[in-house]
Amino acid sequence: MTHILGQLQHWRFTERLVRLAWGGARGGAAVGAVLAVACLIDWTADRYLGSESWRQFLKDTWVFAPASAPTAEERWFTEHLRLHHGFRPPAAAVIDDSPQWLRVCMTGGQILLALVLAYYLLVRPWRRTPSVDELAGRAEEAIPEFGHRLVTALQLNRPTARTQGMSPSLIADVTREAGEIASRHNLLKLIDYRRLAFATLVAGPVLCGWTAYAIAKPALTSVLVKRQLLQSVEIPRTIHLQNVSQDVWPTGAEVEVRYKVTGDYPRPWFTEWLRTEHGFTLAPPTDGFSGRLRVEPDGQPEESYDLVYEKAVEGEDGAAYFVAKLPASSLDFSFTARLDNGRTRESGRIRFEPPPQLSSDSDAITAEQWLPKYLGTQPTGAPYVRKSDGGVRGEVTDALPLSQILVEAKFNKPVQKARLIPIVRDGVREKDYPDGPADFHAPRDVGADRKSAVWLFPTTGKIIGYRIELTDDRGFVNSVPIRRNVRMLEDRPPTVAFMPESMRHPDPTDYDGSPDAKIAHEWGDKFPLAEGGRIMVIYHARSEQGISRANIAYRVIPKGVAPDAYPKELQDIQHPRQDPENKVFTRLTLKPVTADLKTVGKYVPDLGLFEKSWQELSKLDRFRVNVEFYSFPSPDPSTEPGGLEAGGRYMFEIDGLIKKVPDSGGGFTTAKLELGDTVELFMEVFDKNPTPGRAPGYTKEARRKTLVSAEDAMLALKMRDEQNRRLQDKLRDLAADQANVFRETVTPPKEPKK
Repeated sequence: MTHILGQLQHWRFTERLVRLAWGGARGGAAVGAVLAVACLIDWTADRYLGSESWRQFLKDTWVFAPASAPTAEERWFTEHLRLHHGFRPPAAAVIDDSPQWLRVCMTGGQILLALVLAYYLLVRPWRRTPSVDELAGRAEEAIPEFGHRLVTALQLNRPTARTQGMSPSLIADVTREAGEIASRHNLLKLIDYRRLAFATLVAGPVLCGWTAYAIAKPALTSVLVKRQLLQSVEIPRTIHLQNVSQDVWPTGAEVEVRYKVTGDYPRPWFTEWLRTEHGFTLAPPTDGFSGRLRVEPDGQPEESYDLVYEKAVEGEDGAAYFVAKLPASSLDFSFTARLDNGRTRESGRIRFEPPPQLSSDSDAITAEQWLPKYLGTQPTGAPYVRKSDGGVRGEVTDALPLSQILVEAKFNKPVQKARLIPIVRDGVREKDYPDGPADFHAPRDVGADRKSAVWLFPTTGKIIGYRIELTDDRGFVNSVPIRRNVRMLEDRPPTVAFMPESMRHPDPTDYDGSPDAKIAHEWGDKFPLAEGGRIMVIYHARSEQGISRANIAYRVIPKGVAPDAYPKELQDIQHPRQDPENKVFTRLTLKPVTADLKTVGKYVPDLGLFEKSWQELSKLDRFRVNVEFYSFPSPDPSTEPGGLEAGGRYMFEIDGLIKKVPDSGGGFTTAKLELGDTVELFMEVFDKNPTPGRAPGYTKEARRKTLVSAEDAMLALKMRDEQNRRLQDKLRDLAADQANVFRETVTPPKEPKK
């Protein structure tokens, strides 16, 4: 009986193994095939999901549409959480890779499939393996010799068998006969081994396929299987991209996104050969030789650009630069690139930063003029400062020669380099003013935060403006030109004018100095010149470049001498500016006058005298008082220079004057003045500019006086007095008539009729 049970149990165990092999082969083939399909899907997704066509397809859907790029505010909020609260959001998904949800679904599906197949193909067949009694029944069917002895012997020899009323000897005979028959037959031959062949046919192709692929591409096979195990590994590629782009660009600039590409990328061997061997460069073909750059501006739809070959990397064989040129922008953006099977593992980021420029403050740039030293200095020794209306905008008007311009500028960010370049007029063009002994292009002072600078540069006669060039720590330069105008004051000679001749008293408290006496004492230029008399010269001069000295240029025009009697060279001289060698005109230099105004009183410009110049003097002595050249002091020495105006009064004596008269021999004879001769005077005034060859200023017209006799002079004075008296009477009558116009006239009422 033991032998029979051993054969049956062995049969049952072998049956289980066959079932396991059959189920395992089918299950392994199914799992292997599904694994291959999953790896293929993973590889395909990794290669094509980031393409423009696929992303466009996803955009057309509502569920799978890619999320838009975060806005600048969202990025700021994320950074705020990270910096101030230590919160880090989950890392962004790998760009251009299989979505994590797809990989998880595939791995989960494979696990579920394996479990289901394990149950139905392994566990369930194991549990449904026929029992020993069923196998004994199959043996009786296969071997008729057993009859019913094998199953009967098994059932009657169990401890739990109900054998009451049965003969033990009969049970023993049946058992013996079954054992004898079983010993003559091998029950294991009854097992159906064809399923093992079917198992080989089912699992063999899958196993061979995986084996062949693993031998051909072991690295890719390993990576694909690891990725199915959800390991973070990258699928090997033949082309590798490394982002070498500049990460910060100036706002509004055109951006170049550059990648260093290595590996088996399409090489322009022909163009490279031409370049290296013959120095000739051709544009590389774009077909099959360019990639795509995907750009995601913050809060804006994504865009795509061509990523084209630029040049080979010097000193690194097999490497090249590919570049994509983007239009000007100011929105920060993320970007990824694809070139054949190569793509970026992570997204790049371009950030825009304002280039250096003037700050937004109202006083971002100011300018002031330091007046030249020839105008004097403040009591502290500092130069005088003059600010024009445009100074708050950095512009300068009416700049003086030999002055300096101080420019202060504030910037929107720290700068590495700041230069100021004066601009001068060169004919009809402009050019930069070069450095002098001192480099005034560089600032003389820079703020501690490097956000401000101060320049000081000299003016020239042709300067028309200046510009400021800024460079920050990133090498950005100011894109918007910083230019301001400088307008030079027209370099004109001083203005000088004769003041009307007047005998009015300079002291306003004196009767002859009151306003009412002005008309009576004003002569204009009609005061007669008698023999032995004086010509009253009252003048006033002004120049923004100061007044340094004054001359009286005079000549005598003899009566009755024709102009053509003089040589041609003397005939052409009709003005002192034409006579620098004093051939015709004689120059009398006026002496400077210094005065204590507390002692002599205020200066009266229209009289050329001080208020107390005639104090306690007789009328005759008043004609001898001279204030030859008086330079006006500054009204405020701390802010304004003095000497910009000058004036005086000079009683020009004609005694001693001589005239040149041509003689018959072609020469000249000298003689004293005679009645009818004319004395012509000009005022000649120089400014303080020390530049050699400065032109003086002259009175617009000459003052001419014809010498008359004492009787004629007295008659002219009487006639002038009579004219003044009539004029004053007329003015009084006119004033009375005007007063009567506004006086109310009262008409007496009429008496009523009786």
